[in-house]
Amino acid sequence: MGNFEEIIERLKLKAEAFKATNTVTPYEAVKYECSICQDREIIPIEQEDGSFSARNCECKEMKIQKRLFKASGLSEEQAALRLKDFKPSMDTKQMYDKVKNYIDKQLWKDGKGFALVGSVGAGKTMLAQIIASEIMNDRKTSVIFLPTTSLMGELRAAQFAEGGAEYEQRIDRLIKADVVIFDDLGKEKPTEWVQTQYFRIIDGRYNAKKTTSFTSNFELDTLADRFSEFGEAILSRLIAMTRDSIVNVTAGDYRLIMDRPVREKGSRGIMNSTEDYYK
Repeated sequence: MGNFEEIIERLKLKAEAFKATNTVTPYEAVKYECSICQDREIIPIEQEDGSFSARNCECKEMKIQKRLFKASGLSEEQAALRLKDFKPSMDTKQMYDKVKNYIDKQLWKDGKGFALVGSVGAGKTMLAQIIASEIMNDRKTSVIFLPTTSLMGELRAAQFAEGGAEYEQRIDRLIKADVVIFDDLGKEKPTEWVQTQYFRIIDGRYNAKKTTSFTSNFELDTLADRFSEFGEAILSRLIAMTRDSIVNVTAGDYRLIMDRPVREKGSRGIMNSTEDYYK
């Protein structure tokens, strides 16, 4: 009861101070999204013995969803996507089934990411957006969907803004978010600066055991070559975080990448499986 009374007292003091310096009442000046709880998201309830308890306002769930949506990077149309909106062909059926399994089992809750790599125009981005939307609909998990070309532009602008504080905040948010999905990984020019940003974010998420996923028009060997300086380090972490749900989309043959040999670190040879890649 004491905490509630303290809140009421502080509100009264603020109201009195407002009246002393303004010609309108605080009730006229403040507009609330929810008139029932006045945006506190809880409603105090007085008990028969004079004590107070509280219940969640009906607006709370809606506001949680709004906050998750705002942070997600998805448009309204993308956030409304569901798996039923993707119509698989014979060529995309295996990719669709793998994504369906990922969603049905909510594998992101186990820290497992996914990866869709290979052919352009196969629907990888749409399926990644569907997964992001399904995760966000869970209402308990923060997800960020990141078109990588936009990401690098925003990070560069933030780094050279006032003191670079915004840059550090963005990096921190990307490392700490429950789920991050990198869309079109490798599309941007892989300068040393770009590779450094990727390594910092991906290594941070790997060490924090955060769920990380990606799509790319490049196969894994090509990605490693494009990220020449940090390629092996970046890719080994991504494979470790997505190893159970990696699909390689190749000319209509959607083979699971776990069945495909991967180039050995620092050589042009091949390994028998991706499991050896990050040993």
